[in-house]
Amino acid sequence: MIRVFLVEDEVTVRENIKRMVPWEAYGFELVGEAADGELALPLIRKYQPDLLITDIKMPFMDGLTLCGIVKKEQPGIKIVILSGYDEFSYAQQAISIGVEDYLLKPIRKAAFVKRLEEIRRRFEAEQEKQEYYDKFKRELQEYEQHARRDFFETLIDGNMSYQEIYERADRLKLDIAAEIYNVLVFTLNANGNSSGERERYDEKSAGVLAELDKFFQENQECLPFRHSLFSYAVLIKGQKENFRSYVDRYVERLGEILSKGKKDAKWFIGVGEPVERISQLKDSYIKAMKAFSMRYVYDGHVMCEEEREQIYHAREEGINLESLDVNALDPDILKNFIGNGLYSEVDEFVKSYFYALGKESMESLVFRQYVMMNFKFSIQVCLKKMNIKTESAGQKDVEELLKAVGSSDQDMYEYAEEILKKAIRLRDENAGNQYRSVLKEAIQYIEQHYQEEEICLNSVAAAANVSPTHFSALFSQNMDKTFTEYLTEKRMNRAKELLRCSGLRSSEIAEQVGYKDSHYFSYLFKKTQGITPSDYRKAKGEA
Repeated sequence: MIRVFLVEDEVTVRENIKRMVPWEAYGFELVGEAADGELALPLIRKYQPDLLITDIKMPFMDGLTLCGIVKKEQPGIKIVILSGYDEFSYAQQAISIGVEDYLLKPIRKAAFVKRLEEIRRRFEAEQEKQEYYDKFKRELQEYEQHARRDFFETLIDGNMSYQEIYERADRLKLDIAAEIYNVLVFTLNANGNSSGERERYDEKSAGVLAELDKFFQENQECLPFRHSLFSYAVLIKGQKENFRSYVDRYVERLGEILSKGKKDAKWFIGVGEPVERISQLKDSYIKAMKAFSMRYVYDGHVMCEEEREQIYHAREEGINLESLDVNALDPDILKNFIGNGLYSEVDEFVKSYFYALGKESMESLVFRQYVMMNFKFSIQVCLKKMNIKTESAGQKDVEELLKAVGSSDQDMYEYAEEILKKAIRLRDENAGNQYRSVLKEAIQYIEQHYQEEEICLNSVAAAANVSPTHFSALFSQNMDKTFTEYLTEKRMNRAKELLRCSGLRSSEIAEQVGYKDSHYFSYLFKKTQGITPSDYRKAKGEA
């Protein structure tokens, strides 16, 4: 519905206009009215109408003054002036400041309805065009996401010189200069499943992902990067003054968005520690990852490295923390980690798993043996439920386990890490087979629909019946390119065929490969192929 506000000082004229048109039948909603510009202005600011219909000559504040103020505050608003014959010069002046149209009094129904229909068509066309450009703006951002992820991974490895860092950041149009930095790692669902089982498509997950994209666009001081299949990393930069409170507010807002996901999904954020140099980002990232690894044994949603250290210190002292309401022997903890954990997180998980039991309880050899037996056989049960074949534990396995438990804490930890890493490797091999079937369905769908303008990550994810977040990460990690990069490459290859082998105009080719706007197609072709479509055709496809 197009929202309309009416301003007319003559009551009879105003009432006649209101009754003259069945507003809703023509796609309009009359949201307010006023007798002059002074009364209208605060109401217009309140209701934010799409269309303003106003008389020119009114007491207190006339129509021209009102139009000038409203157009300055709401550049996109449509304005129709109501004018008498002797006021035509005023109408011309109004049009010069951006008024959409004018109507001569007395207002006749047929002419009024015709004008409203014209305005509605223009409004819808502009809205469609804006949505189209917004869509491709998002696609361009996704197109660059893969390069940004590579940059972030290289950045935290600490293997680039400062010159290389700033040169690459400049090419990616990233402003990374700041007084202080921090790194977050977060997931929409800490209980997600990396075993290959599909996380089914649902509108809530798609909505959360869209809101996250908008949030990151609005917060230019925060640079998000895909971290793994189910998690993201965010580089936060800013000024030293009030940086901690800024990070806290950011985490709070991020949590509000993640809370809108599925009820059974447990979102989690791991917060690193601030650093003042780009060369120290690796340290901040490692600490964020250590905090993030606590998601398996911590009931809350946010963990910082400082709090994690306090928990470990308390466990070393044998203190029972009320804030850590967890039973480390709960098989669901291991199940969640085997389903979702990363190979690189095994060491930290094992440490937090055993620390959760407290130092005092683990001093008992009998209890240690029980814990390790429970640990080992719980892993085997989890793998069996994933239909992963494992060898049954023999006498030799039991002897190795008892030996590790009876030696030092370090030997026990290393043994636990070894069997858990083996389980994660088996899971990933099995997941690869499962993921291939999902990707096969998705790629078949893309092959059949890539020429359609409406195709997008959400539509392909829905066709493959997998959540958009899962599909996006799955596609990127297995295809070594983002969905948008793959789709664009497919379309560009077809466009090159048509440029070589047909006499179609560039605008016709753009439409055939899924681009409504030929200018955008030409821009993207040059960006990806390094040459314009016309020059490519002149070179007979040799470029």
